[in-house]
Amino acid sequence: MNSKYSDRRKFVKQASFLAAGIGVAANATACITDNREALPAESSSVDRKFPDNPLVLFDNFHVGNRRSYSWKSKFSQAQSAGFDGFEFAGVDPQSDSWKEAMDLVSDTNFKLWGFHWTTRAVVDKHADKLDSEIEKIIENVEICSKSPLKPYYTLSLSGTDELGGPTFDQRGSAKAQKRHWERAYKIIAAYDKACNENGVSGSLYPHINWICDTPQSAFKILAGAGAEFIGPAFCSHHWYANPASIELDEFLANPTSKRLNYVVLTNGIFTSSSFNAIRFNQGQIDMAWVLAKLYEFGYQGPISSQGWAIGGDPYESSKRFVDGIKALRKRFTEHPELNPLVS
Repeated sequence: MNSKYSDRRKFVKQASFLAAGIGVAANATACITDNREALPAESSSVDRKFPDNPLVLFDNFHVGNRRSYSWKSKFSQAQSAGFDGFEFAGVDPQSDSWKEAMDLVSDTNFKLWGFHWTTRAVVDKHADKLDSEIEKIIENVEICSKSPLKPYYTLSLSGTDELGGPTFDQRGSAKAQKRHWERAYKIIAAYDKACNENGVSGSLYPHINWICDTPQSAFKILAGAGAEFIGPAFCSHHWYANPASIELDEFLANPTSKRLNYVVLTNGIFTSSSFNAIRFNQGQIDMAWVLAKLYEFGYQGPISSQGWAIGGDPYESSKRFVDGIKALRKRFTEHPELNPLVS
C-alpha cells in the first residue's frame, strides 16, 4: 500500500469524536473508543472563536437505492435536520423539475442555496461538444445570477474513459494529456469569466478518476485558465481517497486557497481503487481534525455533505452530519483541550 495513503488512513487512530458524544467507526461495523486523558485547558493555544459555517444538504442523500423523494419532502427533511441551505445537483435550470422546486422555495427558510453542474467535454468521447458545453455553463451562471436564490455554483469536469487506471492515483490527472488540460483550461476560463461578470460565487470541484481529482490538479487548471475569481473546492472524500493528493496543510497554505469558498465533508471506507460513502460519524477520515484545520485556516463559507449510496433513512444519515459538526464546534469551544490542534 502506498505509504502516503497509509499515513492518511491513520487519521482515524487520532480521532476524538467520543468526547462530544459521537462514535467513530474504523470500518463499517466496528467502533473505536478514544481513551486519551483530557489535556489541561491551560495547555491550549487554539482560539476558542470558530466560524459558524452554514451547513448545506447536497442533493444526493435522497436519490438512488430504489426510492425517490419529492422536492417538498427533501426540503422539509433538510430543514428539520438543521441544514441552513440546500444544493441542487445536476438539475437543469430550464427543466420542469427545476421549475417545480422553485415553486416551493418561498415555503422554506434556507439561508443559502447551491448549484452543482458537470461537463464531460474534457474526455475525447465528448470533446466535440466542448463549445456547446461551455455555452451551457455560461447560461447556467447567468440564470443563477438572476435567480432570487442567488446560489453559489460548483463545477466538476467529469469523465474517466481514457483517463482510467487500476488505482485512484493512476487515474484522472495522472493520465491526462496536453489535449485534456487545454480543454479544461478553456472551460474554466469561460466559467471564471462568467462568474466574475455575473457576481456568482464559483468553485472548481475535485472528483476522483476525473482530470481535476487532487488539489494540485485543481491549482494547475485554475492557473492554466488564468482564473482570478473562482476558487478551488475542498472535498474530504475525494481528497482522502487519492494518495497522490497533497496534504491538507499544503493545500490550505497554497495562495490559490485564499479563494476557497466551498467545502464538502463526507466520510467513507476506502481502498486504493474504490470507496463507499458512509455516515459522517463513521469512516476513516478524522473529521474532528479536518474541521479543526478549516477553523484554524479561518474558512467561513458553506460546508456541504454528500450521501450518495449511503442507503437507509436519508433523514437520519444527513442529520448525523449536522449534529456532528455542531457537536465538534461545541466541543472545541467549551473544551479547547479536546481540539486536535491543541499544543
